[in-house]
Amino acid sequence: MISVVVPTFNRPQGLKVAIESVFAQTLTASGFELVIVDNTPDATAAEMIANLEAACPPSIRFIALHEPAAGVANARNTAMSAVSSDLVAFLDDDQSAPENWLEKLLENYRAYPAAVTFGPVITRLPEGHRRHQDYFEGFFARDPDLASGYIEASFGCGNALIDFARIDGGAPWFDTQMNEIGGEDDLLFQRVRRSKAQFAWAAEAGVFEYPLPERVTLNYALRRAFSYGQAPITLARRGGRKRFDLVLVWMLVGAGKALLHGTQWVALSLIRHPKRAFQLDLAVRGISKIFWWIDLRFYGEAALKQRRLKAQQPEQSAFSVKAERAS
Repeated sequence: MISVVVPTFNRPQGLKVAIESVFAQTLTASGFELVIVDNTPDATAAEMIANLEAACPPSIRFIALHEPAAGVANARNTAMSAVSSDLVAFLDDDQSAPENWLEKLLENYRAYPAAVTFGPVITRLPEGHRRHQDYFEGFFARDPDLASGYIEASFGCGNALIDFARIDGGAPWFDTQMNEIGGEDDLLFQRVRRSKAQFAWAAEAGVFEYPLPERVTLNYALRRAFSYGQAPITLARRGGRKRFDLVLVWMLVGAGKALLHGTQWVALSLIRHPKRAFQLDLAVRGISKIFWWIDLRFYGEAALKQRRLKAQQPEQSAFSVKAERAS
């Protein structure tokens, strides 16, 4: 049996779209296990989950859990404590899967047995969004134009099939220290590499991602880009053997990238070039390697705090205004 895990955080309508797409899978008739984890402290998805359970096809084993400690690592670890299979497919609550998604993931897994099989993610922006459209479509997407087969790179857990039997070690699988800054699966994928296991790409197992309107801003995207840029230094600092020599190397690489792409961003901004946001993104990722000790927290408990602050002060942040104007 294969298990499907969907963590959810304060997004009941997105969860509805995601789960209904799971119900519609071509493999539904043969059956699989579905684990939903509500990751809000006050279980805001309870009513939606109850409605989905009532609509669940009888061939799907429906498991609903509540993990009140906010953070996607917490949610995924809670899900892993309940699954009955080593083979687990992950779908996010801002994604939806075509009806042959699971079938294609499994076909690819049988052809290329791997510890982790990734599939494409295709962005669907909010209706009417035009500003930096190409940048945002690429930022939220995962489409490296690879053929199905074994690969060296690793990506995020959203739309990934993981065979935990092929990964050395055990629970907890996801790094709870990364709950608020992202990258909770980086150390897991590092374990895959150390155990000589493999990554694979399933070109035909794509899903759609629907980012929330408030996330389709340079403020949000650049904060995430900053965190993404820190990933190699995080692994060097927090792996089994700490490599501070690599930290220095990555800082030098970051300085070069910040200078190169920052200069290109300035030049493109002067002529209002439509691709200027791409260079700003790369410059920010470079800067993040220089200032690797700065954590930009916007998941888990940090997201809850931001929601409370936003309710008190709904005005756009100064950082967002400056970024939008400068670009």
